[in-house]
Amino acid sequence: MAETARLTLVTVVAVPELEDRLLHDLRALGVRGFTLSRVDGRGMHGHQMAGLVDAPNMRVEMLVAHATAAKVLDRIAKKYADQPILAYSHEVQAVPAEPFS
Repeated sequence: MAETARLTLVTVVAVPELEDRLLHDLRALGVRGFTLSRVDGRGMHGHQMAGLVDAPNMRVEMLVAHATAAKVLDRIAKKYADQPILAYSHEVQAVPAEPFS
């Protein structure tokens, strides 16, 4: 089996108005890379979809060390408590392992 890196995948889904502020906070917490996607969906904040007036939500995914993941979740829970945002994490194994060592 290939060597894997044990990391935490953190996923954040938020309204696009939070993008600049959120990405600034992530960098300040030590997040070096992430994937940013525009997403549609339905949930606790209603139906979010791309249209002429509304912009789709954004999803930010990052593979980070467990300690960094804890900082990200804590920052979101405290700083964005009154915002339409959701964050969650789970442990993963990633290949190739080298970029994460």
